[in-house]
Amino acid sequence: MSARVPLALVILWLCWGSSFPAMRVMVGTLPPLTTSGAVFLTAGVVLAVARARDLRRTSVPALRRAALVGCCLLGAQGLAALAVAHVPASTSALLAASIPLWLVVLRAVVGEPTGRREWGCLVLGLAGVAVIVLAGSGGPAWTPWALLVLGTSVLWAAGTLVASRSVVLPTPGAATAVQLVAGGALVLTAGLAVEPAAPGVGNGSSWAAVAVLLVVDSLAGFALFTWLVRHAPVSVVGTYAYAVPVVAYLTGVLVLGEEFRPVVLVGAALVLTAVALQVRQHALARPHSGPGDLGRRP
Repeated sequence: MSARVPLALVILWLCWGSSFPAMRVMVGTLPPLTTSGAVFLTAGVVLAVARARDLRRTSVPALRRAALVGCCLLGAQGLAALAVAHVPASTSALLAASIPLWLVVLRAVVGEPTGRREWGCLVLGLAGVAVIVLAGSGGPAWTPWALLVLGTSVLWAAGTLVASRSVVLPTPGAATAVQLVAGGALVLTAGLAVEPAAPGVGNGSSWAAVAVLLVVDSLAGFALFTWLVRHAPVSVVGTYAYAVPVVAYLTGVLVLGEEFRPVVLVGAALVLTAVALQVRQHALARPHSGPGDLGRRP
């Protein structure tokens, strides 16, 4: 595993950890699906122009696979934006921590063995998330909107697994462009179909949140994610779901002024310990030989 993986993971945590609070601010005055789809599609077009040469050299099967991954990831992101209008950003981020669980389940379904250490790290990480949920929000509100957030976790896990097992994906930059264009077009089309035809113009805070989602979440975040699935085991990449809720919670406290409870630090310690153990386990393992081997035990 590349020595740059830990740094890339931390930056990814910061990028995607800020996305839930940003979405919460954005949907205050802007339509969730239409705005999210427009953000993703714009980011994809910008990146496609920058990576035009790579895209021209990419085979049609590779483009199709990247588009499938994009529809899973961005479809999940669009649904999360829709749900966060009804579920607090911190709760949404915490519920998204179930991604590693679904990832382990999906890996088992496709026949990839999962060791006891992976299960142990998973249990430890989810225990930390449980502490954060109970101490930080008094427990999640189990509404259909909260269940929708859990559904997005399944889509995220599926997209992560498909990307990690693909040997025909384009180069990282081209793959990210295709994912953003395909997923953004899907979410935007859904938004135009189901949301009001004449949305409000929004306020300054909402448009600032849109800028964060465009530059930090979409362009930087998805580029890092695509790079990581090519250079690290899928179980290591999936640990972002442990750290993102912590970053989202702290962002809510420091930026949005949400209540801070010190006991949440206990949960954060458990989460970060699980991440460290997971990363260390795979750092000591034999590196994979290519994109198709990501996530497979040596």
